[in-house]
Formats: sequence, C-alpha cells, structure tokens
Amino acid sequence: MIHKKKSSGKFFVFSLLAAVAGFVASCASSGNVPANEVAEPVTSAESPSAVQQPTIAIAKAKTAYETKVVNDSNQVRIVEKPTMAALDFAAYHANPIRLAGKDERPENYKGVMESAAIAEYQFAMLESISADAPAAVAEASPIAWEPFAKILYAQTGSDSLGVLVGEIEAVKWNEPDVFRAFQTVTRLWGIAGNGENSGKVEWWVEVTPAFWTNRKPFYGKLKLASGGETLEVLNYYLTAEMNSEDAMNWARTLSSYWYPTLNTDLEQHNLGDVWVSDASSRPFAVMRGNPMGKPMWIAFEVPAFRMTDEDLWAKRKADSLMAAGEVIPVERSLDTNSAFRLETLASMENSCPANDGTKKFRETLLKKMEKLPKEQNSWEENGMLWFRRNANYLLADKISGQDSLHNPLPRMIELKQYLDSLNIQLLVVPVPVKEEVYADKLVEGTPTDLCVNVNGREFVREMLAAGIDVLDLYPALKAARSGDEPPRYSYQRYDTHWALPGMLAAMEVLATRVTQYSWYGESGAKPGSLVLKDTVTVRDGDLVAHLPDSEKSKYAADTLAAMKVFKGADPYKGGKNSPILLMGDSFTGVFESVDQKSGGPGSLLAYATGLDVQVATSWGGGPGIRSRMMKMQKDLSAKRLVIYMMTARDFWQSPMEWDKLR
Repeated sequence: MIHKKKSSGKFFVFSLLAAVAGFVASCASSGNVPANEVAEPVTSAESPSAVQQPTIAIAKAKTAYETKVVNDSNQVRIVEKPTMAALDFAAYHANPIRLAGKDERPENYKGVMESAAIAEYQFAMLESISADAPAAVAEASPIAWEPFAKILYAQTGSDSLGVLVGEIEAVKWNEPDVFRAFQTVTRLWGIAGNGENSGKVEWWVEVTPAFWTNRKPFYGKLKLASGGETLEVLNYYLTAEMNSEDAMNWARTLSSYWYPTLNTDLEQHNLGDVWVSDASSRPFAVMRGNPMGKPMWIAFEVPAFRMTDEDLWAKRKADSLMAAGEVIPVERSLDTNSAFRLETLASMENSCPANDGTKKFRETLLKKMEKLPKEQNSWEENGMLWFRRNANYLLADKISGQDSLHNPLPRMIELKQYLDSLNIQLLVVPVPVKEEVYADKLVEGTPTDLCVNVNGREFVREMLAAGIDVLDLYPALKAARSGDEPPRYSYQRYDTHWALPGMLAAMEVLATRVTQYSWYGESGAKPGSLVLKDTVTVRDGDLVAHLPDSEKSKYAADTLAAMKVFKGADPYKGGKNSPILLMGDSFTGVFESVDQKSGGPGSLLAYATGLDVQVATSWGGGPGIRSRMMKMQKDLSAKRLVIYMMTARDFWQSPMEWDKLR
C-alpha cells in the first residue's frame, strides 16, 4: 500500500512538472507569454493604472525622513507617510551600509577633477549646472532615482531617465581606470514643465561628488522632459500609501536585491515592537548589512505601524496562546535507508577529475579575474553577467580544509546529529552556481561537458561520505541548460539566481526525492490539492549593480516566465504545521517571498508532492539560517523533513561564519 502511494506520488510529480516544462519551452521559443498572463513588476504597490487621470500638478508628498543615530553601528529612519517614494528615499539616501568603504581614496586616482571650475564640468546630459539648489525644487519632493527608474521602466517600458542619470554617475573626469564612481545622484526631482515643455515633467538632480574628490554637491537639469504616462507613475509613487504588509514586502525585496553587494538581511523582529538596540524605537523592519566586515543596522519606523505597550502586551499574550496551541506535534521516524545516498555517492566517484582541461579552465579564469579592477565584482561575457564570488568558488582549494569558522562540513554533521535526535530527516541541497553550469560561456573554448568545479564536487562527495543525505542538482541543471532557447536560459542572464527552467529541473528531482522517503506514503500527502497558474515577473538583475557605472544602463530588467501556486483563490503559503521546512538563502526566497511570490521552490514543492512546505529564508546567506531554525522549536515539532537549500558558493570563504548551533 505504501509503495503504491509512493508510485502515484512520483507519477504526479513527473507528469505535472513535465507539463509545466512544456509551457516554459513554448514561451522560450516564441519569445512571448500567453495572453492570459499578467506581468507583475518588482514593486509591491498596486499598479498606477488605478489612479485617476492626472493633472500637471505634481504631488508634493512628504518624502523626507528623520534619522535617529543610536550609535556608530545603528540608525533608525523614521518615515511619517509610508509611500514607496518615502521608504525608498529613506533606504537609499545617505545610508551608511551603502556608503561603507567609499570614502577611501582610490589608489590610482590622480585628482584631475579637483581643480576644475564648475563651468568646466563634463556633463553633456545636463542642460544647466549650478552650485546652489535651484528655486524650482524648493517645494518639490526629492526621490531616490535608482528604485524609481526601475519602476518607471517596469510600468512604461521607457529607460530614458535611468540611462541619463546613469551617465552622470559614469563620468570619469579623464581617469577611466578609476573603477569607483566619482559622483552619485543623491536626489531627483520631477517638476512640472513650462513653455514648450508645458504638460510634461522636467527632471532636476542633486549630484554629490565622492568624498575623496574634495568637491561640493552641485545641481543640474536633465536634458529630458517626460510625458503623461510618466507623470501618472510619479504621482502614484509619491502619494500611494502602503499598509504594514506592503511595507514588509518592500523591506524583503530590498534586502534580497542588496544582498550580493552589501550582505544584507532582515533581522528577526516583530512589526511595531520595541527594537532591542533602542527601546524608544518601534520599527516595522530592521535591516542588517555587512559590506566591509563590520555589521551595521538600519531600522525603518513608520508611526502608523507602531504598537502601544497595551497592544504589544495583548499581541504577545495572543501569540503565546497561539504558539501553545497552533502547532500540532507529529509522531515520526527516520528513514534510515542509505540506498539513495550510497547511489549518489557512487555516481560521483571520478565524475569530476582534475585534468588538463580543468587546469586550463582555472588558469584562464584566474587571469581573467586578475585583469578586473579589485572593486569590480561582476563582468559581462557572452551575453551573461558573472559574479566574482561565484568564480572564486570555482577556484577553491579543498573546502573541508578551511579554518573552523569557515569549514561547513562539521557544521553539517552537527546539524544532522541534532535533527536525528528529533527524528527529523535532513536533506542538504547545494545549488550549483551559474558559472559552473555555464562554464563554456564564462571561459571561451571550454567544452560544454567539462566538469570544472573539481573541489566543489569533491565537497558534495565528502558530505555524502560523512552520512549526510545530499541532493546533487548538478546533473539536472546541466541537462536543463541543454534545452535553453535564447534569450531564455536556465539561470537568469543578469542575476545570480536560476530562472524558471532551472528551478523546475531542480524541483523535479527534489520532489521525486521527497516521495521516495519511507514515511511519504503515511504523511497525509494530497497531490492535486493546489492550483498552478502561468504568469510572468519583471526582475532587475542583482549583478548589474556590480558593473562599471558606464555599463549599468545596458542591462534593463528581465521579463521572466514564472509560475504561481494557489490554494483555492489565495496565493499558497505553508504554515507552521507543514511537515516540511525548506530553509536556506535567497534561492529559497526568490519567486517565493519576492518578485511574483508563491512561485518559488517551497510552493512548487508543495504543489508537486501534496505536502505543505514552510519556508524560512536568510537573505544574508545560507549559514545564517541555522540559528533561526533553532528558534523555531515549536514549529520543528510538526516537521518530518528539513531541506537545507543554499548556494554552493557559500561553502567557500563565506562572509558569514559557520557558528555552532545555539
């Protein structure tokens, strides 16, 4: 009987994911998406199409914020009106996490611009330049240009504003070898035009030179006037207020996009509760960043989201009562059958040997990276963007030979022993990096079938040999990329994460593995209880920010095929009683809690297996999720399986150390 249930579960996985794969292939070959799909931009606010026809009077919404400095590592940004414009400005403007390390003078900087008069400034994209703020912006609301330009592109398809502002930041003052930006646009204003530009929006900017240039901020008017659709988006951006749920989605999305550059994550914090670092603040979200080896925290507070002591007491009491009765413990037993693990272990023997081909690949890649400026963390090759940290992982030495704070092997063994003591199955799922799957595109001349990640593959084998159940995704992802239909790939072109074809290939082998556990047939699985719908999403590549300033404008947001899982009429989300906990880094959260949501690995796994899946994501990296899991003791009492999914690059020299379980 159990075998029969397991077999039907597998058939369900294969047949439905095959149908999904067919949808992706049809999208890729046509270059279009089905007519019933709805594009969902990155913003969490509603579409501005709901706004009434605008007048030329641009909203004067308050987008300024108040900063409370707690100490040299902690700040609170207080926003009175929770519009996206206000929150974005509070996040982007003068943020110490974003500015860390940028005050140091570049070694190859010659100081050419320091003697230039303002009249000699080389900004052809500006109609006028002045040392003082123009009267035109005195009553206008400043906004952060980067997030607004992305939203404008997503809503209108126009990237003119972003390209022009990007050109300002790319000016190098005849010193092209200096990688760091000489200046940044710190404020943007949209002003109602007059004269021949009447009925349009004119754009003004504040430009702040880098600290090491010894120049003061200056102001300019862009050679650009935008039409009515842009005005509609701008008005909505300035005036539409978020509720607390919208604001939390905004914080999650921001943290996920900044993670590769700034090592950001959201701290565990109850919305509107007292912040542990400052008892007088009650933020809705707390972001931690660690771009230079020193952690910093920015808390975002909206007065309307604060909770009184009375409300907090009532909420804590309610949460306590709910926590006591909400999670239903399950009786469980481990599947101790080693057949799958030993089969995987055997398949990896000599599957990625060091040879002349891998030696040539490593030497060529190392030379390529040595030519990059030391501050440049991504580059373009063959139509894709590549990440320096991923490439470093391909050049890794023996991974289990790292020091005790960076060696993941004893930490994985420790985690397995802990979960074994609770009779909870552990399945480790390392996600191969894009550079490993597309090595032939990364280094020209590399055979498509050459396994280049010798030490990374050996570490997977070591985990298996140590008795850890590991799902090897590499063969499935290599097979998936063979079906690529450019410009649709198994990994996103401008991002570190997989695209839908790669994710589906991974979920097929993951779902199949789950159905093979001996307890699956008695787990109460209900295949067919969820609904899968086609959609698309717009995503800005997280690698674009690492490029030289002059190249960033070449890479617009990608429109990606996606899936969305529903339970009835509502987007799917697994609860605390889910028998599976999927935990890890951004690979568990992308498409799940950001972008179109409810279409990431957790939702797809629940759809394919018929088992609920709870997802826990650490945007700051896979090593950080272990301590969060330890705080979920009540939730763990309902779990049969913990799936630990994370990018394999963090096995090598992770910026987040592998602390012991607490």
